[in-house]
Amino acid sequence: MTQITAAEARRLAGPSVTDRVDEVFNLIRERATAGAHFLNLKDDFWTRDGYSKTADYQEAVKQLTAAGFTVKFFYEEHQFVDMYTVVEW
Repeated sequence: MTQITAAEARRLAGPSVTDRVDEVFNLIRERATAGAHFLNLKDDFWTRDGYSKTADYQEAVKQLTAAGFTVKFFYEEHQFVDMYTVVEW
């Protein structure tokens, strides 16, 4: 049987909720430094999981709101669907 390391297993499993939130904190720091008061998150996790309200998405929102941010899911349907997560401070 071939062994696997914990680091390789984490890489294969993809980012955890905490990893995703930490990445958002870094983006918030960049945007806030530039004078912005919000951030639109449009990658798969923040759109598809947000639309489906997965447990991981809800946990990520919980972590962001616990840090004092306002988090909203934006959904608008016209010819195409526009959806993303908005983080405000």
